[in-house]
Amino acid sequence: MGKKSKKRSRDIVENKIENNSEFSDSVEEKFKLILRIMSWMVGICFALIIILPNFDFFLVDSIVKFVFFFGVFNLVMFGVLEMLGASVKRYISKFIS
Repeated sequence: MGKKSKKRSRDIVENKIENNSEFSDSVEEKFKLILRIMSWMVGICFALIIILPNFDFFLVDSIVKFVFFFGVFNLVMFGVLEMLGASVKRYISKFIS
């Protein structure tokens, strides 16, 4: 058996690095910022859902209902953005030059 060439493995690693840098750093930063904000919003919404019912005033039910649907909507949008990340980054890159 022959010895494996190190050159071939370096070429594959370099190709992977080049493929990952398809988008500029500013686009990557904006996308990560959007995802980070959405994940914090989901966490805050569900923390409020747990905390707010402990208070006793007449708007609790409507506020908790709104916060719940807002959190679920953000969670679904977060999942969609994660699945369609490349196309969303392409869309963002059209506006950021």
